Amino acid sequence: MIFASDLDQTLIYSVRSKGETAIEDMVPVELYEGRHISYMTKPAIQKLQELTGLARFVPVTTRIPEQFNRIFGIKEQFRPEYVIVSNGGTVLVNGQIDREWHSLVREAVKRHCAESSAIADLFAKISSSHWVKSNDLCDELFYSIVVDRENLPHESLEELKLQLASHGWSYSLQGRKIYLVPEKVSKGAAIQYVKEKLESTFVYAAGDSLLDESLLLAADYAISPVHGELGRFYSEHPHIQFTKAKGALASEELLDSILEHARRS
Repeated sequence: MIFASDLDQTLIYSVRSKGETAIEDMVPVELYEGRHISYMTKPAIQKLQELTGLARFVPVTTRIPEQFNRIFGIKEQFRPEYVIVSNGGTVLVNGQIDREWHSLVREAVKRHCAESSAIADLFAKISSSHWVKSNDLCDELFYSIVVDRENLPHESLEELKLQLASHGWSYSLQGRKIYLVPEKVSKGAAIQYVKEKLESTFVYAAGDSLLDESLLLAADYAISPVHGELGRFYSEHPHIQFTKAKGALASEELLDSILEHARRS
């Protein structure tokens, strides 16, 4: 069995996203520029430890490798063999890039999706310092754009979504970030690849955003924190169940749900 899980706002939380849980009751798991910026609850860590005794833990994140490596509480404590980063664009095996998957994804993007420079040109037509704080091409695959949500030009962004679709790209707004991603880069495709490599027959998955939807649809058992983009987009879903708890407490609930199912299995 595999437990494939998104990290940010699914298993790990910032001070801003943690909800009602007191920071004193949480454990730091990420260090950046000398300060801790992400945390897990103590019960969530214990439950994840128990779950890794039943299933192979595969972290799945939109973060690029360098950003994942900052999460010492996952990388060093759980030492996952496989890690899916860059929204599925890169698979790490014991910390090293899986070259087979690396080539497969980039060839598919080249054949079926518009070049990143063309997407940059589309975005530049609506971009303004009034609402765009930074704009980065990540892993030479997708754009991560930090924005001021209060000043977003919603009508222009809706038009951009349509343009992106015709170019083989997708749009996702998560917190303070907009992601522009080639449709051939997906967490779902990456977990299918890892599943085959591990010769696994069952996948549990958790994730909060629309970028996690492909991962959850590829899983046999899927759960999502209700506070996330998926929870706001769907009132209900035929394949994905949603937690009742919000914030960091959602991580405990989803792990409990998976543990209960795994024990019965």
